[in-house]
Amino acid sequence: MIELLKKHKIIICAGTGGVGKTSMSASLGVLAAQNGIKTLVLTIDPAHRLAQALGIQTKSGGEVQVPGIPNLSAEMIDPRMEFDNFVLGAVDNVVAKGLFENRLYQQLVGNLNGSQEFTSLVKLLSIAQSNRYDLIILDTPPTQNAVDFLKAPERIYALFQDSVIGWFAKPAGEEGWIKRTFHRGTSLVTGALEKVTGSVFIAELKDFFGHISFLKEKIALVSKQTSDLMHDKNTGFVLVTGFDETKLKEALEFQQDLTDEKLFLRGVIVNRWFPEWSTTESRWLPEWEKDPDFKELKVFYERFSGFFARRQEAYDKFAGQIGKTVPVLKLPDFKNNVQGLEDLKNVAKTIEEKWKSLP
Repeated sequence: MIELLKKHKIIICAGTGGVGKTSMSASLGVLAAQNGIKTLVLTIDPAHRLAQALGIQTKSGGEVQVPGIPNLSAEMIDPRMEFDNFVLGAVDNVVAKGLFENRLYQQLVGNLNGSQEFTSLVKLLSIAQSNRYDLIILDTPPTQNAVDFLKAPERIYALFQDSVIGWFAKPAGEEGWIKRTFHRGTSLVTGALEKVTGSVFIAELKDFFGHISFLKEKIALVSKQTSDLMHDKNTGFVLVTGFDETKLKEALEFQQDLTDEKLFLRGVIVNRWFPEWSTTESRWLPEWEKDPDFKELKVFYERFSGFFARRQEAYDKFAGQIGKTVPVLKLPDFKNNVQGLEDLKNVAKTIEEKWKSLP
């Protein structure tokens, strides 16, 4: 794993919510820093798990040196603040002010489908271009499906196209009469809606699209730059998934999507697979069989063992499919929740040890 981290400038940890992705991102950051790699871990983490584990302040908006771990910094990404900064860097202050004051912008910018993923990539791009770190690890935002992260830039880009903006934004004077006629028809419809609703919603909507039309070129440029960054050979994806068959199926789909997009999947971490103690258990003594209490415990144990045997079958099938092309790492369910630096160091050590033992 250390060699993998050294060979890349960017590692993108992807996966659905609830699989321990943030902890894995932080642990990989600890592992890299411990081996002399100047590393930054980036995350959008509403629960502030990364900040708590690394012992840093939960306030967003700045890179923070992790105490006790030389070479490791972390930053909590604030999607709203990053989108505002993106606007400020793309248009003049008058247009930016008008957009910031628009109520639809205020409501939508943090909730727009794909906005968290988009701002994560914008932030990643900015830091990558600064060349201040040897390695950047991006903990992708929690999603229902890992593929959502890959589709986010094109969703945002689509919003800023003429086919959408043209419905509401006033056309420039030099545009053809067809567009101007189309806009006059749209204006009649929206004007009628304003009268029917008796509200200023439509006016706010027109104002919103009128202002974001100025962002179109910048969105197109950043979308291309982030796409180039993700396709760079120095950028690798690490997929974090859970043990159940649904998540393993999603992992296979994600691998296929990465292959279709010509992106580089460098490894898969199947997290919380089995209890840590199960690897060290030994056979019970024969005389225990005479104890009635032990017999009850044995029944429970056998059911429990059957559960893990079925889990192992699902894993073997999964590894047989995805493991032909990328390493698959199976991590135990640790005795303690990963809550602090010492826990992260333990996970980092386990990752490296098990990675070395992979065939």
